[in-house]
Amino acid sequence: MANRMICFGYGIRDGKLSVIENEAETVRRIFREYIDGKILKEIADELSQEGVDFFMGDTNWNKNRIARIIENEKYIGADEYPQIINDDEFVCAKQLKESKGAKKRRFDEITESLRANRVICEQCGKQMSRIYKWKRREKWVCRNGCKNDLYVSDDVVFNGINKIVGKICENPDVVKPIAERKDNNLEIRRYANEINRLLGSKNPTFGAGKKLIFHLAELKFEIFNEKTPDIYNDLLIEKCKTVLEQGKADKEFLEKFCKQVIVGKTGDIAIRFINGVKVSAKGE
Repeated sequence: MANRMICFGYGIRDGKLSVIENEAETVRRIFREYIDGKILKEIADELSQEGVDFFMGDTNWNKNRIARIIENEKYIGADEYPQIINDDEFVCAKQLKESKGAKKRRFDEITESLRANRVICEQCGKQMSRIYKWKRREKWVCRNGCKNDLYVSDDVVFNGINKIVGKICENPDVVKPIAERKDNNLEIRRYANEINRLLGSKNPTFGAGKKLIFHLAELKFEIFNEKTPDIYNDLLIEKCKTVLEQGKADKEFLEKFCKQVIVGKTGDIAIRFINGVKVSAKGE
């Protein structure tokens, strides 16, 4: 079997070292998944099962091959190689490998709940990752190219969640879907009044009344179709009261009621609840 003379992710183009983008994306994936908690063998097995080509048809990945990629400083620009991995990710992966001997990291159940596709970057709408920097210092970061690289710790995320919970307890209406407030909008009331006036007249016109009634029914159907049952909103509000008493969100609150925890470009936290309503921790 032929051996690669140039590192995976690179090739020669016009006599110069250049990035092979499809291979570079695999390199980024390896670093991302390792930092996110997968062990070397898991990553290797997945790449093998997917038939990812290492070189000239070789799709048999193993943990040693993955380890060599993680340890290779060429991916951060050493020896005049074009940089593929940013310095922070490289250092994070290296420290993780040295400190834990490549054992799979387990988080507490609340953090695991947040890591399960719930912390979202507001700028690009994609999942953010939780990584370790400088050993015990964690950071939520977006690695999807939108440059949302603020330092966002667990405390920032949970403090934002707590502020939102406090806001809901203070004013429960903020978490009720806008559709629930449409019953009182001017258009519906205007059509209802016109129908009442028509029915109360001496000679109501069937054609005009039918048109008004159908249009009013369409408006109310739209509201009903979007409307979340009141009992669900009540459960959410009651759960917020419990979380406020506990002082911190629990797994049930995050998994049952929170669809997304959203991190803004300035580090502000918002929650999109399961009923579609988005509530921000900002003070507006």
